[in-house]
Amino acid sequence: MDLDQQRQLGALVPASLGFVLKQFLLPAVCLVGIPFPLYCIIQYKSGEFLDVVLTLAAWAVLTGVYWLPAGWLLFRWRGHWAVRVAIGYLVSVPLYFLALALVYPAFGFQFHPRSASVWATYFSATPTFFLLVLVLYLLVRRGRTLARVVRTASAAIFLVALAASLVLWARVDKYKWPAQTLPHVEVVNARIVDAAERKIVDGQNVQIENGRIVNITPASMDRSGWLKIDAQGAYLVPGLIDVHTHLQAPIRSVLGDFDFAYFLDSILGDYAPQRREYLENGVTTIRDDGGPAAHIFALRSKLARHELLGPHIFATGRLVTSPHGHPVSTIWTPAVTRQGAILAADSASLMTGLEKNYAEGPPDAVKIIYGTVGMAREKISQDLLKRAVAWANGKHLITVVHIDTTEEATAAVAAGATGVEHFATIESLPDSLVADIVAHGTFIDPTFGELRSARTLTGHKKEDIEPELQRKYAFLRRAYDSGARLTIGTDSPLVPFGEGFQDELVQYASAGFTPARILVFATLNNAAYLGKSNELGKIAPGYVADMFLVHENPLNDVHALRKPLWVMLAGQIVVGRPSGASQ
Repeated sequence: MDLDQQRQLGALVPASLGFVLKQFLLPAVCLVGIPFPLYCIIQYKSGEFLDVVLTLAAWAVLTGVYWLPAGWLLFRWRGHWAVRVAIGYLVSVPLYFLALALVYPAFGFQFHPRSASVWATYFSATPTFFLLVLVLYLLVRRGRTLARVVRTASAAIFLVALAASLVLWARVDKYKWPAQTLPHVEVVNARIVDAAERKIVDGQNVQIENGRIVNITPASMDRSGWLKIDAQGAYLVPGLIDVHTHLQAPIRSVLGDFDFAYFLDSILGDYAPQRREYLENGVTTIRDDGGPAAHIFALRSKLARHELLGPHIFATGRLVTSPHGHPVSTIWTPAVTRQGAILAADSASLMTGLEKNYAEGPPDAVKIIYGTVGMAREKISQDLLKRAVAWANGKHLITVVHIDTTEEATAAVAAGATGVEHFATIESLPDSLVADIVAHGTFIDPTFGELRSARTLTGHKKEDIEPELQRKYAFLRRAYDSGARLTIGTDSPLVPFGEGFQDELVQYASAGFTPARILVFATLNNAAYLGKSNELGKIAPGYVADMFLVHENPLNDVHALRKPLWVMLAGQIVVGRPSGASQ
């Protein structure tokens, strides 16, 4: 190659690159970036600002490493169009893999396919990506006018997507408190359900002031001039309590179809659909057992200040687990792990994480994962379990321990845990474990619905699941008959929010418990498990005015608790409308 040819080539490369940048890259960036404004908002709402930065960086890498060289190659390669397309695709494949290799580590993933099925998944996306490059190339190469139209249209579409994302964020239903609140109100003509005494109390008016019950007085002696809500002879029930949920999951349930609108409403509306579904099912208090800590603590504060409407939240914040344990190595993304996990590799990392979580919250309980769900590679040591429980006791915090086996349940009870979760997963129930549970006063939460869903997800047939549930029902009855304290949680979204709690009540009925006993578990026992037995779970003076009204007597059938006529939260009707109200 002589000097003139070298000069011509040197001039050609920047000129052709500039052409590609102007004619091809700008519309490519705009068109590929159409979902990115909404995606960045979702990342910001569900994670950290760092996630937004990483998303934008990934967009830049994809553009610079894949779109720009792939487009430039199509523009500058000389030869038959079919050869050009074939060569372009072949070159685009390693470019695509290079982009993945650069982007994955930013999000905590690794690009190292280890099986043919994984490679097939990666390869399956390459034709789609290259087809987008090819279509854009064919449009902009047909002339300056069409290229200008494509650039203008793509920029306009991107700006519309940006504006639409911001409008959607601003207009999504946040599910807020009613505009009008009443400082004094009383419920009259109600049949008050007292599950502990297994009776219905008639002829009493429930007087409520500033969100709490201040008096229950005989109707014949009531001379107050407060606003009266007429229950018209229906049954008044204490608000239900779900002691195990994961509110920050933007799906109805893991077994349901994915609903994109529900997903957006959840992320952009601070999980408004979930909050609504709890209240509409009479669940007025929940405990969130793990997820992004900062967000759940902030949401807890917003609900307490009545900025948003939803059940009272008790939050564990960051959960304690092994660096390779559940859920960080099984179902959580790296972003959720950063925000929601204490990776306890040793005593120092455990204590640092617990103190950090306490400073961020403080939490209402400490959640400890002492099980692997059969998928995680490891769990924390028994010594770290004991240290975490001892630390929580020193802070007067409740301890909630996730277990999967009889051995793990035994260790958790011996360590002094306040309660054990997923008791239905244990393989056997030795007398020694029952004796320890009773002696320590440990709360037991079986999460039957979670077990059913987990078995379904792993391919078990219904005819195999039902006999297993019957065995676990027998375990629970034996523990209860020996004096164990039973509670009710759901582990939503393993089951639907709100409705799944009602389904869990039916599971207890299938286990042979009476409706009165089930209602005690769902109110008084659950309140005690939260450490709030003197404030929640009962219709009595001094208690928070959380209650709901149903047509039928729930002491006869737990199905009567479904579809409340209205729900009262902290003294305000937040679901339904009372049929009669007067001064």
